Amino acid sequence: MNPFLPLNTYIPDGEPKVFGDRVYLYGSKDLFGGEYCCYKFHVYSALVDNLEDWTDHGPVLASRNDYVDEGIEDTIPWSDGLLWAPDVVECDGKYYMYFCQSDGSEGVAVSDYPHGPFLNPKRITMAGENIKGIDPSVLKVGDDYYYTWGQGNCHIAKLNKDMCSLDETTYAEALISRGEGCEGFHEASSLRKIGDWFCIVYASEYVEDYPNRGGHPTKLDYATSKNIYGPYERKGTIINNYGIDPASWNNHGSIVKIKDDWFVFYHGSSNNCKYTRRARIEKIEVDEAQGLIKEAVMTTSGVADSVKLPIRLSPTYAYCVEGGAYFTERGDIFPLVNVKNGTAISYRYLDFSAKKEWNITLEGKVFCDTKVTVTADGEKMCELEFLVGSDNASGSFELLNKHCDIKITFDGECDKELLEINEVSFM
Repeated sequence: MNPFLPLNTYIPDGEPKVFGDRVYLYGSKDLFGGEYCCYKFHVYSALVDNLEDWTDHGPVLASRNDYVDEGIEDTIPWSDGLLWAPDVVECDGKYYMYFCQSDGSEGVAVSDYPHGPFLNPKRITMAGENIKGIDPSVLKVGDDYYYTWGQGNCHIAKLNKDMCSLDETTYAEALISRGEGCEGFHEASSLRKIGDWFCIVYASEYVEDYPNRGGHPTKLDYATSKNIYGPYERKGTIINNYGIDPASWNNHGSIVKIKDDWFVFYHGSSNNCKYTRRARIEKIEVDEAQGLIKEAVMTTSGVADSVKLPIRLSPTYAYCVEGGAYFTERGDIFPLVNVKNGTAISYRYLDFSAKKEWNITLEGKVFCDTKVTVTADGEKMCELEFLVGSDNASGSFELLNKHCDIKITFDGECDKELLEINEVSFM
């Protein structure tokens, strides 16, 4: 389901890559209660035949000695800044992890394995000078490797054979931009290939009525060209994480073909803040001949067509929350809190095809008598009464459908917080 990693694992800025029979997720690492990212990277991987079972390969690179007890030491000599947004590419049997830090520096470390650990970090240079910026990505084209990075403008240059310096004669300032009338580029460039098309996936500020600096960069948009140096044309949105948290600010991710299917990896915030971002995944439809991607919607089911029932769920698996409520973390519980009059959460797609008669039960803590309405694809299924002094409420309904969008709406007489929800079950 989405999020697809354990709920106490916050991996934003995901760059997926397939090496051999496994898909690897390279991303930053948020900590609950922290800010953007932390001082280490983890790598996660899954068999291409089983995207529901992910392995944590542990810390693979650190910029401080905060994780010695986890088996990783600080090996970055030039900075102890936060580690941001990595990408990895293979060259001659070695795996190069490109990364940036909160002080604007960019570097690369190398490993014999796609899961690390990554060693001997070096600065990225161009014309003998250290480059500065954020969000590197790397694409192999023939025998060459192209490096993109930047915020506001998406820069590009070819990597030299040493894999840590850029050829200044190949530098271009802005493949895409947030300039007036341009593509709304905010940050998070990810240079990839779809058939014969070069494709830049990026966090976008683009809105139709004001196509730059027009909105929060919650959308992953894409632009394509037949030439790696462009010109690139913005083609649309791949995924928008708006609605996953009331304080959502950005998005960052990329696309990957795994066997015969395409997927987008992205993230969503939690805890009513810009941070604590969880990794998410959706299957997408890609026309490789035309270089076109159909916009996907956020789901609960993730890589699966639907979530098979019966099941007990954390409320955190909802793909959308409305009315100012949010998902947080309390030990091994991940409740929905700040539920007020008009709050709603939604789950997409749930599979009610196993039988016709169903029970829904909500468990949590009640502060004010609350009426709960359950709808399926917009049709009312049942109402529940969640009363002060009770820790659960149940209702029954009839439904026989495989791909349902379930919405749960809360209404109460109080102007304050109505309740907290720890678990939602369909039995």
